[in-house]
Amino acid sequence: METSLRQLGELVRAAREDAGLSSQDDLAAAISPPTNRSVVAHLEQGRRLPTPQVLKQLCDHLHIPKAAWEPLLDTAVSQRLEFEDALSELVGRPINLRLHDEHSLAVAHKAVLDLFGTTRSREQLYDCFCAVLVHYGVRPPRVEFFDYYLRAEAFRSPAAFRQSIKKYQEDAIRLFASFAEAYNVLAETLSLGEVQSPLRSRGTDRYLRRTEWDIIEPIPEERLPDLGYISASRVKKEQAERQFLASFLEELAAKIAADGRTAVAAYPDKKKRRVGSLLRKFDSVLQHDLLSPLFASDADEIRREARRLAPKEARDLQVMENTQATGQRNLARYLAADHLDVYVATSMRSDADFVSVNSFVRGLFSHPDIRPLKFRYFNPTQSWIEDRVAKGLVEALMLKRSDFTVYMAQKSDTFGKDSEASVALGQGKPVIVYVPRLFIHDAGIDSEALGLAERSELQLKVQAETDGEEVDADETADHQAVLSQLLNLRLSRASDDALIGAVRTHWADFDLYGEASRIDNESERALYRSWLDDIVKKGLHQPLPHSVRSHIIGIFIATTTNFEKRATVFREVHPLALQVILSTGVLNGILVARSIDACAALLARLAENNLDLELQVDSENYRLVERTTRSTVRVISRHQLVTNAFSTFYRKS
Repeated sequence: METSLRQLGELVRAAREDAGLSSQDDLAAAISPPTNRSVVAHLEQGRRLPTPQVLKQLCDHLHIPKAAWEPLLDTAVSQRLEFEDALSELVGRPINLRLHDEHSLAVAHKAVLDLFGTTRSREQLYDCFCAVLVHYGVRPPRVEFFDYYLRAEAFRSPAAFRQSIKKYQEDAIRLFASFAEAYNVLAETLSLGEVQSPLRSRGTDRYLRRTEWDIIEPIPEERLPDLGYISASRVKKEQAERQFLASFLEELAAKIAADGRTAVAAYPDKKKRRVGSLLRKFDSVLQHDLLSPLFASDADEIRREARRLAPKEARDLQVMENTQATGQRNLARYLAADHLDVYVATSMRSDADFVSVNSFVRGLFSHPDIRPLKFRYFNPTQSWIEDRVAKGLVEALMLKRSDFTVYMAQKSDTFGKDSEASVALGQGKPVIVYVPRLFIHDAGIDSEALGLAERSELQLKVQAETDGEEVDADETADHQAVLSQLLNLRLSRASDDALIGAVRTHWADFDLYGEASRIDNESERALYRSWLDDIVKKGLHQPLPHSVRSHIIGIFIATTTNFEKRATVFREVHPLALQVILSTGVLNGILVARSIDACAALLARLAENNLDLELQVDSENYRLVERTTRSTVRVISRHQLVTNAFSTFYRKS
């Protein structure tokens, strides 16, 4: 009985694990001369045989009987097995001749070899291929399938046949939950073009023919926080409560500045409970209740919160009312829009969030790559409605109508935003996750590029930038630790002007005001906030104090490494990274973009249905990966029971 390539791979993996070699690297290094890990990986996956010498060394080292691998050294046998493995990939199930008697096996073996290297017409090749499939119990495909995916080029060699199957899989993984289902449908359909229609590139004429969409009334950046309030009319009714709260916070800040944290204990619990209730009512940025031992006794922050929550002047209330009225008019325009192409999913809890989101949206949709397409897009910073139920219904409708969703990954995310991305993926729609990066050209910092670099590459950069100094190569330091070390080197050498420019560019995305809590010393914390006010709010060009510089560098390092970690999580392991399209069972993945340029390029390609994709295969999954962002957009599992279950429960009628 003959061993197939896939069975040999399973034998090698089992024998390696039994021998106590936990990784493929260990086995690759165990033979002499050592081989590459990928050689072992391809063998264990049943995808490719190593050279005869390496195969012999591996199998001898693992004490695998010669009968299991020696026949595979025969060129003719290995060619047929390579064909069988590719055929298994085509139909989505293991294919072999193990149960054939020796005479049937000999006939089938010759028929397979005769497929390759002979000159035949397309009709003759098709007939021979269909005859070969009978030996394997595979239903022959219609000639339309053969002409589209195989053709004569596929039969130049078993390797060419495998390459044609890979092209087929790149299509199949986008449309079906398993390759078995894909073959059943694509090979037998009378209308192949109709089934393939979701894969076709589209022109952009349908966008270009539209009228300009300039009906949204822009709300100035400084007024965006007005949309975070309840209605101006309700704010008027709260004036007395706001006055009480603001006065209390001003008094508390003064006492803390004089006496420290003990000032909080001087107030009776009843008063502290009332203050805590009002802080929650008005969505205070103070994180903890006065009764909590975690309450931060930061006099500067408390004063700032007192000013933020203080009663509004009549003029301010009128401006707020006008801003909210504009937001409501814009909402009406969004609801009645002739099209809705892009929904922006985000959460806005602070003033910085409003600025960050609006700046990103304006930059994205004015980008030259997509500006000519006249996209209709929902910008949540330009819309307002007070009722939370109505707000949820509006967002649900926007998700339903939009073709694409852009998810803004901020420092922390919310259930609402996550669920919006999940709903879009479950409908089979593309989702782009935008994760901010730190980019300072003059300091040689592009955190996206550094975050994608291998740990060993980052270590070499650290060595190169220490001017020959001895640097402890800590082998226990992970990728994030080495990245932090390199960022510290480059930021420490950056000029003050470069850092000030980075603060102006990144303050909202990186929530530099919120990061003040990292600074332990209260006076330095107040200086840091005051300097930010001058640079960000007043637009002044103030010198960068030494203590503020060190805090800015530390905050940039901490926040940047967090964003890089989040980008990796979104690309690889986030629960939202893959969602089942409920109607088909296809696994739909997110696209991770790190800049407005990248996001615009993706949206332009999505509009044309023309992403740059490649199929990658590992021991566990088939992945369809977008080349520029390395994001996984489709997956089919190699786990046989999972594949069978999806084929069963998501079978197309």
